[in-house]
Amino acid sequence: MIKFKLDRVLFENGNMKVPKLQEISGVNKNTLYAIYNGSITRIDVSVIDRICAALNCQPGDLLEYIPDEEGEGNNAKA
Repeated sequence: MIKFKLDRVLFENGNMKVPKLQEISGVNKNTLYAIYNGSITRIDVSVIDRICAALNCQPGDLLEYIPDEEGEGNNAKA
């Protein structure tokens, strides 16, 4: 599972709020709130690019991989 850490990155950037990030990134506020709340299921690379540019961070700062627990479905096995 991929987990977004936007809340942590915003906190580390002076406790920035989502409306301020929207203002400087140009990303739709609903998209930002979905990332912030962890409810987003798809995201365009250009959105990650604009967030990283606005926050002066790397994509890895925004994302965390958490392995699925054994027994949970993982259809992407090689």
